[in-house]
Amino acid sequence: MLTLVVDVEVDVEGNNPSPYVANNANALSAIGFMRIGYDEKPKIIRIKDFMIIDEHKSTEELFRECLATCDYIVCHNSKFDVGWLRAVGYEVSSKITCTMINEYLLQKAVRKPLSLSALSEKYDVTRKDEAFMKNAIKNKIKFSDLPWDEGDEYLSTDVIATKEIYLKQLEEFRKPSNISMEPIKDLMSQFCNVLVDIEANGMKIDMDVLNKVDSDYATEQDELNIYLSSTVKKLVGDTPINLSSPEQLSQVIYSYNLVDKKTWKDVMNIGVDLRGKPKRRPRMLASAFAKCVDACFEKTYKTQAIKCPDCNGFGTYRRYKKNGGEYKNESKCEVCSGKGYLYENRAELAGLQIQPDISLASAGGFKTDKKTLTDLESRQTNPHIKKFLSSLTRLSAIDTYRSSFIEGIKKGCIVNGDTCTDQYTLHANFNQCITATGRLSSSNPNLQNMPKGKLFPVRRAFVSRFDKGKLLEVDYSQLEFRVAGILSRDEKIREEVSEGFDVHAYTAKVLTDNGEPTERGPAKASTFRPLYGGSQGTFAQREYFREFFGKYTGVFGWHILLQNEAIENEVIKTATGRQFAFPNVYRTKMGVASVNADS
Repeated sequence: MLTLVVDVEVDVEGNNPSPYVANNANALSAIGFMRIGYDEKPKIIRIKDFMIIDEHKSTEELFRECLATCDYIVCHNSKFDVGWLRAVGYEVSSKITCTMINEYLLQKAVRKPLSLSALSEKYDVTRKDEAFMKNAIKNKIKFSDLPWDEGDEYLSTDVIATKEIYLKQLEEFRKPSNISMEPIKDLMSQFCNVLVDIEANGMKIDMDVLNKVDSDYATEQDELNIYLSSTVKKLVGDTPINLSSPEQLSQVIYSYNLVDKKTWKDVMNIGVDLRGKPKRRPRMLASAFAKCVDACFEKTYKTQAIKCPDCNGFGTYRRYKKNGGEYKNESKCEVCSGKGYLYENRAELAGLQIQPDISLASAGGFKTDKKTLTDLESRQTNPHIKKFLSSLTRLSAIDTYRSSFIEGIKKGCIVNGDTCTDQYTLHANFNQCITATGRLSSSNPNLQNMPKGKLFPVRRAFVSRFDKGKLLEVDYSQLEFRVAGILSRDEKIREEVSEGFDVHAYTAKVLTDNGEPTERGPAKASTFRPLYGGSQGTFAQREYFREFFGKYTGVFGWHILLQNEAIENEVIKTATGRQFAFPNVYRTKMGVASVNADS
């Protein structure tokens, strides 16, 4: 069996090292490779202006021969290296193995650095000199401009380190405790091969449609800003409010201004623990919480701007010297801070006057995130309050749509063709080694967080690259619910799935019956939460979770088995053989699994 280890070096214009950039600004500058069991040291191919340098042609011929005959090609971050090789015309048809993917699996969701230098240190193999390349990048020196001996040594070190790490990882996977993950390793490597082609092909974008969607969003954005600005003025008076500030938005919604941040933070246990997770709120009666609010906050009142009596509304005043002469510059009025006016409280309370509870406590007062605003809106009966809250969430969504999606798509597009037949292609990144759960993620831009279907017009800008072609959108029906039924062997779920039961509609009904009116779509999040062990939330959500576990006892029992497995072994093995580690896990007094904060 022939295994070929490969690493490439690239000359990069800007910050994106991808082969899919406008005007072919990036270029492959060198290839390093060696055959495990055949070569004592790596061989180097030098490339300049997309041409193989003459004295490297025989080495390049050997490389092509190796690519055609090898069983495996091993790289660190194989998607990048194989992507570049294919982009410049090399045919890579062998199986792909990636040392970064291997380590990602071996970490078992205990996240540690995945860089080549970090793994070289972990496995105590040949170290790469990162400082050397960082210094070159800092001085804007391209790899092809480095002295050949320095560049070749750096590239050779990378190839050797990759080979040695790969061999060490094979030993790890052969251990009895890890052997179940070998099929997952092979599957992820096969998928890496597919992702290389997906990123290379890209997605055709209809820029006219995208610009029209952006223009419509801009118009709606302006309308929402006008409405919110005028409404805020009615709610709070003349005091200027920045709705992008969580603290000021909290004052508008809850009608409280936080004046003792330290006491509030200490009493409410606000902050994160050593694991970086939010601390749990203290248990206290509603009366005790009300006293704490009274002690740390002051109520806000509508204000009226009045002319500053000290500067007579000018914001500055003239100072004079002892000899009677004027100073050159006027001084800012300390009383009004140079504004020329003061804000005088009126008798009427400001804001929406929504009563907060302990679950809403935050560092700046009370929570104002998207989920909180949506939950608050669902509980309101006053149409004016509902409209204000929904407008806030809509404005935030449009800001995200324009900055993250539309601008991200435009930035990532390259133009193919001439001025008459321009075709915009987006080459987004799809990442296999980012999430702790093992799912795929997307970046530049993040295409996986797009709202669904017709609700999100940006999707219309994605079109088929083929003449009269169409795009197909596929969605599995209640997939997570069905998988949970299979894994937990819950007979009730099996029965309902076979009968066509709509679990999301059931969730919406339970929430609505418990005072939180909602529809099928928004209710899906509450369906998913108990599948992953969630049990907290609003009163209606807690009632749903209680009813869920009472109805689907198989899922409840499965969760207990998973907790017991984690406590006993500190590792959970899934049905596919993938493993997730839970170091320092223990059983709490409540009988559930938890992890020490310092782990």
